[in-house]
Amino acid sequence: MRVQVDPMPLDTLVELVNGWGVEPRRAGARSEVPLLADHVGRAGIPARVAERLTDTEVTRFADTIFGIFASAGTAARVAAVSGLLASIDVRPDLAVYDGEVRRTWWTDADDALPAAALLALRAQLSDEDPDRLGICIDGGCADIYIDVSPAGRRRFCSITCQNRARAARYRRTRRSA
Repeated sequence: MRVQVDPMPLDTLVELVNGWGVEPRRAGARSEVPLLADHVGRAGIPARVAERLTDTEVTRFADTIFGIFASAGTAARVAAVSGLLASIDVRPDLAVYDGEVRRTWWTDADDALPAAALLALRAQLSDEDPDRLGICIDGGCADIYIDVSPAGRRRFCSITCQNRARAARYRRTRRSA
């Protein structure tokens, strides 16, 4: 069955990968996964498809997307997104909704979740700054982030990780002084 998908909101993509990906959970010592219903309703996929997702499928999806963020450099990330899009057969289309022309995308129902995420990453890599995808540099974290700050210098997934790293650096300098 073919379904229409929309690009996933970037914050939802980050939440899904950080909440369900094996590496982010391992590095952050988190064994629990969030409730799936809290995220997939915002994922840009039809509700009937989201209802059928299993924990294993979402974990596999999160690990695949994490691999894109872990790729070294823009060229590797672009190649990964492009290759995955080709492997799941995402087809562009046009439709008229409420008198306005809108871009739409179609894919197989089984590929709806990765398609929505890959379409969002495709837009980020091509229309925005491709260097704004990252993995937190705090040693006790492997959460991903997409930097939407004006300066574009984000290196931590959250203020919590940034503060933890700054406090650790302060303690190291105080001990060595």
